[in-house]
Amino acid sequence: MSLKQEPTADGSQTLYSERYGQTFHSDKGAVTESKHVFLWASGVTARLERSLTASILEVGFGTGLNFFLSADLALKTETPMTFVSLEQSLLSSETVQGLGYEEGLEHPELLTDYCQFRDALGPEPGGKQVFKFKDVRLELLLGEATEQNLGENRFDAIYQDAFSPDANAELWSETFFTKLLHALKPGGKLTTYSVKGEIRRRLKSLGFEVEKIPGPVGGKREMLRATKV
Repeated sequence: MSLKQEPTADGSQTLYSERYGQTFHSDKGAVTESKHVFLWASGVTARLERSLTASILEVGFGTGLNFFLSADLALKTETPMTFVSLEQSLLSSETVQGLGYEEGLEHPELLTDYCQFRDALGPEPGGKQVFKFKDVRLELLLGEATEQNLGENRFDAIYQDAFSPDANAELWSETFFTKLLHALKPGGKLTTYSVKGEIRRRLKSLGFEVEKIPGPVGGKREMLRATKV
């Protein structure tokens, strides 16, 4: 995958994928988007700040930013967290380190240890790979996301952070959303930056309670939150 590093409006870095014609995170602010759209809107921030364990599923590990920010908060609050992420092609440690995310973490050693773990996997890892850091557990399910077994009633939150529906349609399909619905616990929330009408209608048709809520400051005006009822 041909990638180019780009700065975003809040000073954090992201990558531009020539294959998909999109950045991995918002150019209005990668860290700002991640904290608002995924940690805050999903309820993960509130859970961890109340010392409630969190089980999270992420669609699209990408640069690892959502994981590093979630794990950093879990470490700060001394709360166990399990983070399962789907990824087709895992970025190298050199690429991840080059983004400088450790500068914004209270526990930068988390990223250092992850990069050592990534190096040990070799150039093109596949299957299930597990990284542990204190009370944080990361399960990377590498390969085709649509073929992974996600289980039933397992997750408190889902970060739907795949490339857009136009670029990566199979990860926004009714079939895949059905798997995500089953994987969520009752009351669990799926959050995403996409507010496309067809996505809202698809989620509603499956039984999610769907709402548009304000997006991050300086970023997209709206985002979606879907709750399993």
